[in-house]
Amino acid sequence: MPNSSSKPIFTLARARVGERLRVVTICPDCPECLRLRELGFQDRVEVRKIADGAAIICSVMGMRVAIGRDLGEHVRVERIAA
Repeated sequence: MPNSSSKPIFTLARARVGERLRVVTICPDCPECLRLRELGFQDRVEVRKIADGAAIICSVMGMRVAIGRDLGEHVRVERIAA
C-alpha cells in the first residue's frame, strides 16, 4: 500500500510508549493476524501504545489489549498528531 501522506510507517513493536498511532495494515497472509483483527486491530483504527515489555499493551477502541511482541511486528502503523 503506498503511503501518500509521506508519514513514516513502522511496526507497532517498534513504536514508542505513549504514541498515538493509526493502523496502516496488518499482515494479510498469516493465520495469527486473524486474532489481531478479532481484538479490534483494523486498518485506519487509532491505537495508543501504553506499555512495552514481554507483551505490548495498547488502547484500541476504548479497550486495553495485550499482544505478544511477535504479533506487534505484524501491525504496521503511522504516527498521528496529538
